[in-house]
Amino acid sequence: MKTEKTIFILLFLGIALTIISTIRFETESVPDLVMTRHGFPFSWLHHQTVSIAGAVDVWSVQWLFLVVDFIFWYLISATIVYFVNRYRN
Repeated sequence: MKTEKTIFILLFLGIALTIISTIRFETESVPDLVMTRHGFPFSWLHHQTVSIAGAVDVWSVQWLFLVVDFIFWYLISATIVYFVNRYRN
């Protein structure tokens, strides 16, 4: 039961931190293109607001970067939980 609870906590933390990582963003602006990239350490959520056709509102998800970002935050969460459990005992 303890293992299942730990896995659930790690999955929850990985998902939560991946979603929270969208707070960090970079805006890329070149002629006829304005795109905001969200996510850390990999930008996996893109929001395009200007294109050559004019104003647009397009959101897209880079699925590979989303999975890699989740794995990154899952491993960070696993490290934190490991040390918390180690020093608590």
